Amino acid sequence: MIEKTDVVIIGAGPVGLFAIFELGLLNISCHVIDNLDKPGGQCAELYPEKPIYDIPSRVSISGQELTDDLLAQAKPFKPVYHLSQQVEKIEKLESGEWLIMTSVNKSIKAKCIVIAAGAGSFVPRKLPISDIAHLEEKNIL
Repeated sequence: MIEKTDVVIIGAGPVGLFAIFELGLLNISCHVIDNLDKPGGQCAELYPEKPIYDIPSRVSISGQELTDDLLAQAKPFKPVYHLSQQVEKIEKLESGEWLIMTSVNKSIKAKCIVIAAGAGSFVPRKLPISDIAHLEEKNIL
């Protein structure tokens, strides 16, 4: 089954969560895909208690407070979250729409894609070395 929406946002960190709000103000529906099991990105995952000093109108806010505020701001627009999965393929359709396929075989058709991803901290990257498979899942000294 292919789900349909106006916009797919790739990344549920602060930028992705704020995009939900901005799109919602324009009555644009969205689905959000993130490889973590909860929204918030690095702010919620790596430093939820650490103070952040560069958020407009806030002297200081913790990563978790920022995440909680952005989720509350986005909630009225009823975003659909697809968590614990990654985008694996994006295909441009003849209709001009995009077909986004995820690592759990979810397919979503959208008119537009917003990329707000910073998954590098959470996804292991393989070394670009040929014949490395025999070293995977092993300690190297």
